Amino acid sequence: MRQYTWSLKGIKYIAIWSVLLWTLFPIIYLFLTSVKPEALLLEVPPRFIFEPNFDQYKKMFLFSSIPDNVMNSLIVASVSTIASLILGTMLSFAFVNFKFRRKKTLLFLILLTRMFPPITTLIPVYMAVSKAGLSDTLTGLILPYTAFQIPLIVWILNDFMKQIPQELLEAAKMDGCSIWQMFTKIVVPLSTPGIIASGILAFIYNWNEMLFALTLTSFEAKTLPVALMAFTESEGMIQWASVAALGIITLLPVLVFFLLLNKFLVKGMMAGSVKG
Repeated sequence: MRQYTWSLKGIKYIAIWSVLLWTLFPIIYLFLTSVKPEALLLEVPPRFIFEPNFDQYKKMFLFSSIPDNVMNSLIVASVSTIASLILGTMLSFAFVNFKFRRKKTLLFLILLTRMFPPITTLIPVYMAVSKAGLSDTLTGLILPYTAFQIPLIVWILNDFMKQIPQELLEAAKMDGCSIWQMFTKIVVPLSTPGIIASGILAFIYNWNEMLFALTLTSFEAKTLPVALMAFTESEGMIQWASVAALGIITLLPVLVFFLLLNKFLVKGMMAGSVKG
């Protein structure tokens, strides 16, 4: 019986590590490609043991506009995520705690916007940004990104805030708390896991978004995903080493951000899925 238990446990570990390796292999191979000498890039079969060469990373940061693109992505992703969290949290609080006409209809309409493919709104957004004189500016990206993430945050926090006991809010009201005090001192602290979870998802989307960034920017406000496209072709050839190095640079901040806050993501999503 004991031997059977150990065998079953060994099979589980092998299965887990196999799935993990299968999942991480593209990232590992991307990094190996970024540090592989150019003479070995197209070698068949590919070589996995070689002397690493970090010249591509030096090229990215010393002889290109990549540092500016990194800063643009950080500003756009961070500001739009914070703005959408503030607005989405307030909206969720209003939908859960206030009574007004057509509340369910308005909530449905907000969530409905999340169901449309992003490309369907590309032309209207482009025209609005152009007429506002915000083309190729960080503000021209921050505003639509903020609007895109509000439905996601409302969707996550709406069910989350329903779990906060109404008796707690009524007791606070009887003690003289204003609506703003109830929101900032009770609802927001109790909803922190859900806020962080939705913030992580919004940040990752904003960081990786390319379609609107490609359409709404040209030079000054270019973000990392758009810069990545510029390295896919040069003089008729795909620059594999440059693309791989920039891919790692693009992936690294999101990976670190997720690893630091993943426990809040799991806690927030699980808490929001439990009723009663």
